[in-house]
Amino acid sequence: MEKVPVVVWLAALLLSVTAILPVNTVAHDAGTFTVLIKSDQITPNEPQIVFNDSVWWYNVDDTENITHRIVYDADGDGLYNGTLDWDSGNLSNECDKDEYGNLTDPECRITYEIPFNGTWGPGTYNYQDILSNGVINNGTIIVLPDNHESEENSPPIGGYEFGVEDTEETLDLQDEEDNPRDWLLWVAAGSGFISLLLVGVLLMGLGDSSNNEKEDESQQNNDSDIDDIAEEE
Repeated sequence: MEKVPVVVWLAALLLSVTAILPVNTVAHDAGTFTVLIKSDQITPNEPQIVFNDSVWWYNVDDTENITHRIVYDADGDGLYNGTLDWDSGNLSNECDKDEYGNLTDPECRITYEIPFNGTWGPGTYNYQDILSNGVINNGTIIVLPDNHESEENSPPIGGYEFGVEDTEETLDLQDEEDNPRDWLLWVAAGSGFISLLLVGVLLMGLGDSSNNEKEDESQQNNDSDIDDIAEEE
């Protein structure tokens, strides 16, 4: 009888293990979203990002003697020194450097970055860009939950909403995000079931092949015995 190739058994074993493994989804890779600070507006003004992403503000306003300041008042006390507050300090359009490439003013900055991966989680953040001439531009950052994360590591479902009072819109958005995840779970379960069926069919085919080989060998032995008897007679 011909032996079953080792590769076939390994393939069958791999399909079986894959079918019974729990469904695990990959977390969202962290990214950086750039917001441009202009003289009369913030672009984009209301971006949507995903939990684990960061927002990077870049001052492109070249108006002479004008600086910008990105602030967010989480506790509403009118100050920007709280634990959850933002304060970029003055952002310039450019910073002078010496002949060695070092900043002549160590406190000069052009960019400001906030990571939304822990202290600041899913929610809506209404912030302001305060210009040194007194002009104020408003902006909003919407952070969506990362529904691909495992349940034990993800932030509380629903997250938090900062600077706004309307929660119905956020809840509706979370329901829409949950639907694709449920659909993916069904697809994964169906794939596992199909894998099991394929393993069964493969093993049945190998069994039939083995039986056919045994029957052919038995028939050949019988034919050989008949030929021997005929020669003796």
